[in-house]
Amino acid sequence: MIEKIKLQIQILQIQLAILLLQQKRTVPNLKKPIGIIIHHGGGNWDFKQVNRSHKNNWGFRSSLGYYAGYQYFIEFSGKLYWARRDNEEGAHCADPNHPHYYNRNFIGICLQGNTDIKKPPDAQLKTLKELIDKKTKEYNIPVSNILGHRQIVPTICPGKHLFEWLNLYRNKDK
Repeated sequence: MIEKIKLQIQILQIQLAILLLQQKRTVPNLKKPIGIIIHHGGGNWDFKQVNRSHKNNWGFRSSLGYYAGYQYFIEFSGKLYWARRDNEEGAHCADPNHPHYYNRNFIGICLQGNTDIKKPPDAQLKTLKELIDKKTKEYNIPVSNILGHRQIVPTICPGKHLFEWLNLYRNKDK
């Protein structure tokens, strides 16, 4: 109960900052996520570089203080960064036919690197698997709602090697 009150106070503080200071911030007030979208960074930028780029390009600050559009980012080493709350709008998948739908309803997870060229390191895949397992259980997300970015819009993301891994993950129980 106390945690819920703390979160409500935090939401009100964010809303005040948006209204009074005209800050570009997102608020963790969405319903629980219904799916997960997997991405690759397309290059070797680490979390700090991605966060800086998203700040400069879009400037939407999450309630956790980051600008990265993904809820989670996994570096080559397997280190996991939490950039946005699961119920906070992301900025990772814009579908012109369904504006805001995927960013408001799906958790965005991005892996450092270009997985179209090179397979992700085992440490990265281990962290990814653990995170997907945790989130699918936490939110009762069906395996059919774990998608690669390319399944929504025309892009190579999440790269052929990561997309192959994702297909194996989704078919593990068949």
